Amino acid sequence: MRNLKHRKSRERGSALIEIAVSYGVLVTIAVLTLKASVNASTAQMWTVKQAMTDAFVTRESALASRYPFDEVTGDSSLWALYPSTSASTVTVGKLPGGAEVTAKLYRTRIPDSNNLPSAGGSGTSTTNPGGTEAWKLQSVLAYTVGDKEYVKTRTTLRTR
Repeated sequence: MRNLKHRKSRERGSALIEIAVSYGVLVTIAVLTLKASVNASTAQMWTVKQAMTDAFVTRESALASRYPFDEVTGDSSLWALYPSTSASTVTVGKLPGGAEVTAKLYRTRIPDSNNLPSAGGSGTSTTNPGGTEAWKLQSVLAYTVGDKEYVKTRTTLRTR
């Protein structure tokens, strides 16, 4: 009778160990699955932010191409005269859930060296008889994904 009681309590104890091991394996599988899905969403976040910033710098190139020339070279230009830069924080898009993606936008304009002195160059009426002007409009977008910083730049040449 005594052996039978001892045997039943041992069986109950082994069932408890089996349940604990099963629970441990289940938790381990759940943690690994969670880690895999976080890794997948991190890669997806990088792709989404790259697409957003590509679209923003494309828009910036279009703006530089279509901005009125007198305003490009004026004192209130969006593009500061090199070596100065104008800097602003811009929103390049929103992530699912409404979180904004922001970046720092730097702009500068560089006169062509053959521009006449009145247009920021060192050209003369001999080297530039038509009095043409050429400007490089450069836009630089700096943004982060995770703990890494990325930079995209677009340069547009404007002449008149």
